[in-house]
Amino acid sequence: MCDITTALMIGSTVMGGVGQIQAAKADSAAASYNSKVATMNATLADRAAKDALERGQLEEQKKRAETSQLMGQQRANMAANGVDLSFGSPLDLMVDTAKMGELDALTIRTNTNREERDIRQNANNYRAEAAMSSSASKSALSGGYLAAAGTVLGGGAKSYAQGKTAGIW
Repeated sequence: MCDITTALMIGSTVMGGVGQIQAAKADSAAASYNSKVATMNATLADRAAKDALERGQLEEQKKRAETSQLMGQQRANMAANGVDLSFGSPLDLMVDTAKMGELDALTIRTNTNREERDIRQNANNYRAEAAMSSSASKSALSGGYLAAAGTVLGGGAKSYAQGKTAGIW
């Protein structure tokens, strides 16, 4: 028969083990939730990167169309004034307009590619975060069970030692 102290120690040990398992389950659930959130964030970032690329391509096309329209207006104005467009300053103006328009279009492309790359990097970071949270979820659960087992075994050993000293065992 065991005395009240030994019984309380055994009860405390069991409760400690159960508490550790419950805490591990809660930690695992939280890490699993964080993994799902990070995965969703990665999906959203992928969509944002695709959208940025599409918007940039449209803006680049729009810039080229604007440049073409400006050159048409310049030609029409100069031709209406009887200016020969095939040489000299009028030709230089047309060439400069074309160069500046293309430079603007290429700047838009470069900025779009940078934005898309940065957003894709964020998506990759979210995927890494999801993987780490998933791993933390598994580790929390197994770590909790091991800690609970250690608590129960340690408490059992103390109870046995106390019972042996008291002459119960």
